[in-house]
Amino acid sequence: YKAPTDGDGGDIDSMDYLFLGDYVDRGSFSLETVCLLFALKVKYPTQIHLIRGNHEDPTINAIYGFRDECRRRLNEDPEDPESCWNKFNRVFEWLPVGAVIEDRILCLHGGIGGSVNSIAEVDSMPRPLHVAQIPQTPFEQRITDLLWSDPSDNDSVGGVTLNETRDPDGTGRIVKFGPDRVESFLEKNKPLSMIIRAHECVM
Repeated sequence: YKAPTDGDGGDIDSMDYLFLGDYVDRGSFSLETVCLLFALKVKYPTQIHLIRGNHEDPTINAIYGFRDECRRRLNEDPEDPESCWNKFNRVFEWLPVGAVIEDRILCLHGGIGGSVNSIAEVDSMPRPLHVAQIPQTPFEQRITDLLWSDPSDNDSVGGVTLNETRDPDGTGRIVKFGPDRVESFLEKNKPLSMIIRAHECVM
């Protein structure tokens, strides 16, 4: 692989790029990261694809650094409705929450949790999409699962279990899903053969 550009050193003419979210709150250069990705999307709209992660949400990125970075580096008041921070978050609400590659691979930021049962449920998410911090409806829980859920730590743990790491107050809104959930989902959504996800740092 080369770089998502044209000309020498680039492969944008023969390659599509799919990014799986969490473009902000990951270090001191969130502004550069998100501006680069947006610029690439504008220049190469059919080759650059961005889906939404759980940090593309004002409640989360206000806590984990993006709001402070905008305040400090842009010398702005994030509470101003016209601030760059608010404008970025309005764009984030328009990002899709999933992508399918060649009808075979479902790509998400989080996972299928306990509430996502079909590709149609992912594809039909309306936009702009607001994320409820405490899901009250099955639809709101589906959004939470797509952005926040993780696979179980052990393949012997099936079904859907509480994710105590991400949901320490025990509300049950953030869950882990077992391999049986993945197998069932893929069986119901043939010809899908795998799910690729992000949301967890692998070192």
